[in-house]
Order: sequence, then C-alpha cells, then structure tokens
Amino acid sequence: MGIMKIGDLEANQKICIEVIAKAGRKEYEAITRFSEGGVVFIDAIRYKNQVINFMQADIILNVIYPREGEKPIEWRDCLMKVVEYKGKHYHAIICKKVGVEVNRRTSVRIFVGDPGSAMIGEQRTSLSITVKDVSSTGFSFLSTKKVDAKPGESVRISFDEKSHHLHFDLEGKLVRTKEEDDGRTFYGCKMESEYRALDEYIAQRQREQAQHVQKQLIERAKENFYKK
Repeated sequence: MGIMKIGDLEANQKICIEVIAKAGRKEYEAITRFSEGGVVFIDAIRYKNQVINFMQADIILNVIYPREGEKPIEWRDCLMKVVEYKGKHYHAIICKKVGVEVNRRTSVRIFVGDPGSAMIGEQRTSLSITVKDVSSTGFSFLSTKKVDAKPGESVRISFDEKSHHLHFDLEGKLVRTKEEDDGRTFYGCKMESEYRALDEYIAQRQREQAQHVQKQLIERAKENFYKK
C-alpha cells in the first residue's frame, strides 16, 4: 500500500505522534481505538492527569504508522482535538492530506550554531565554519569560504559545543554543497563511523527539547483554560 487516508487506520494499531514546536520536538506513542467519518480516535494524551491541548497555531503535528517489514506511512500537518464520546475523552486526529510511504525516518538533526574549523579534501583546505547541525549519521556547516570540492571527498570538523561544554572532532564524506542567500556556502556531510559521545549528546538534546515542548503545551493549555 503506497497511499492511504488516516481514516483507513484500523483499531488497535500502534502509531507515533510527532509534535514539532519552537522549543523542539517530542513524540508520543498511541494506540488507535476506532475510526469514524475519516477521523481516527485515540485515548486522550495526558500529562500529570491533564489532557494536553494540541490545537495551537505554532506547532506542526505529524502521524507515523510503523509497519513491520514495510515502509512506514506518514501523515503530515494533522490536527488533533479533544472530544468526549460516551463519557470518555479522546484525541480525534484529522488530516486532509493522504499518508505516503516514507523511507525509515532519517536520524534526528540537532541544531548547534557554534563556530569551529574544517579541513576538506586531500589538500586539507582549512576554513572557519559555523556548525549548523549534527545527527548520528552526518553533519552540516556554513562558511564564508567556498572550496572547490567534489562529493565523496573527506571532511573533518572540530568545534566546541558551548551550551554543554563539549568538544567534538568528526570526520565524514562530502555529500553536497549549496550557496546560501547570505553568500555563505552550505556543506552537507555523511559520517561512516559511529561516535558514542555524539549519540549521547544528541539523546540528551532530544530529552531537553521534549521537556521544553511538553512544558510549552501545558502552559498553553493553562492559558486557554483561564481565558474561558
């Protein structure tokens, strides 16, 4: 199945709800209870026994349906509102877009924004950079200096992550370059080795982002409650 509507989900299917906000992103696991009129219903998601309000203008909500042995199905830009049915609260998930098969989601990218240095290619051309983001499989950076490098050439970057007082030396292969509107050059790289310290850092940043998102959702829910 390549394309399906969210209302096609049957009961008792495990899904993942991805919430993206300014503070970061958080995922909630849920089980579909029933579908009706093209809408999927799940048990209301709560935090400290309080139903979370996902009807906020500044968040993006995606739903992922993992399938064993097949590519997951993803619905983007969904809405999720609280409803009461037969005396019980549910979150009703609505999506105008059809779901599509996606490759297993790429590693989560964590924004860094700290300065560093890079060496590219056999000539080991050195340049000052701003590290844009990192993931468990790659990294990207920006520089005012454009290097005539081809995809596949070796890249090494070194930088201090200021907010957590960490130092990283990462190596990878150049995948692509692109000129930005501000005149800087973007360099995207993939790593062929694993870095345990980097994975631990990414996991920590994800936990921090999830906490921020949770706090933001709860604070908005309280604001809406007191406005009533």
